[in-house]
Amino acid sequence: MRRTIPILVAAVLTLAACSGGSEPTTTAGSPTSEATSTPSAGEGTTISIEDFAFHPADLTVPVGTTIEWRNDEGGVAHTATSDEGTWDSGTLQPGDTYALTLDTPGTFTYFCSIHPSMTGSITVES
Repeated sequence: MRRTIPILVAAVLTLAACSGGSEPTTTAGSPTSEATSTPSAGEGTTISIEDFAFHPADLTVPVGTTIEWRNDEGGVAHTATSDEGTWDSGTLQPGDTYALTLDTPGTFTYFCSIHPSMTGSITVES
C-alpha cells in the first residue's frame, strides 16, 4: 500500500499481504515475553516502541502468536497501523499496549500513522 519492506528470513514484523483471505484476530493480551527468540504457537511476543522505531522492526512468528506493541517512548504517542488497513492500534500513549493475534500465514507490514517513517513487518509461518 505505502511501500514494500524487504522480508528478512531471520526476523520480520508487519501486515501487508495475507493468503487465504482471513483477517487477523485482535485480542486483549496479557503481559508477554520480550521478542528475543521465536515464540511457540499460541505464545506471545512484545514489540517495544521507542526512539521513534519499533523494536524489533522485523519479526518472524508461528501462526497463532499474539504480538503486543508497548509504547515505551516518553511523552510521545504512536500507533501500530496495518499498511492494508485491516488493523490499527489507535493512539498509544506512553505506557499503553495493543495486542493482536495473527492466525494466517503471510507477511504483514505496518507503520505509525503519526510518524509514517516508523515501519515494521511480521512474517507469520505455519
